[in-house]
Order: sequence, then C-alpha cells, then structure tokens
Amino acid sequence: MILDTLDNAAALARLSPAFADAAAFLAGPGLADLEPGRFDIGSCGVSVIVACGGARRADEGRLEAHRRFADIQVLLAGRESIGWRPLAACRQPDAAYDPATDLQFFADPPQAWLPLEPEQFAVFWPSDAHLPQVGEGKMRKLVVKVPVEGG
Repeated sequence: MILDTLDNAAALARLSPAFADAAAFLAGPGLADLEPGRFDIGSCGVSVIVACGGARRADEGRLEAHRRFADIQVLLAGRESIGWRPLAACRQPDAAYDPATDLQFFADPPQAWLPLEPEQFAVFWPSDAHLPQVGEGKMRKLVVKVPVEGG
C-alpha cells in the first residue's frame, strides 16, 4: 500500500508504463470537474472511475481484493477512511473470485484504517484487501484501475 498526496503522484510513473499513464492523468488539470462514470486513459489498459455520492458505514461494506489490477483511490472532496487487511490474512471469503470483474469480497474485518483527506491517494496492490468509501456525508473520488503484471 502507498499513501501520498497528488503533488507526488508523478513518482508512480517509475513503477511501470501503466502507472506512467495513471500518473500523467493525475497530474492533469480538471480532475474535480470530471463527470461521474468510467473511462479509459492511455494505451496500457488503465481506466478511471469517477464517483460522487454518500459515504457508507464500515458495517455496510466488505473488504475487496483484485488480482489483475491495482487501485489508486484518490479523494477529491469529503472525508474517507479505507479499511485495509493483507490479503494473505483474509480467511473468510464472502464470494468466489469473479474474473470478469476482477473482484473478490471477504467478511474479515479490516486490520487497520487509513484516513484520506482531499488531494490524497492510496494505492492498493493485489496483495491488499481494502474497504473503501467509509465516512460521513458526501465524497467525490477517483478510482484509477492500473493493470499489474502477474495478476
């Protein structure tokens, strides 16, 4: 897991060409003005989900994990806490892995909570189970889906 601010997102470009596409997007203007929805960026299979809406309580969500993509969770407005647990420590699958959505849920509780402020981001690898969008009130965020090798 990585926690940082958007001012330092350019450092992600060193990780892979796909992360370079993500970093270039995050360095661009107008992130707060994007319309809700999902769209592709760059040429390496990176996509972005723009989400606006209410936060949920911790007991309303489940840990999730991905195998083929890393998530860059970017908070633009509001307050968010993201639950985290190492995937290797997850013992209670709540559903089978779905390769079509690259998603598996777990009933295990988070081991730690990561508070995000606006203009901060967190990177969750396939080895990180996470429970996003926990908080109070409205939030605006981006989820950048970055393909990773070996996923």
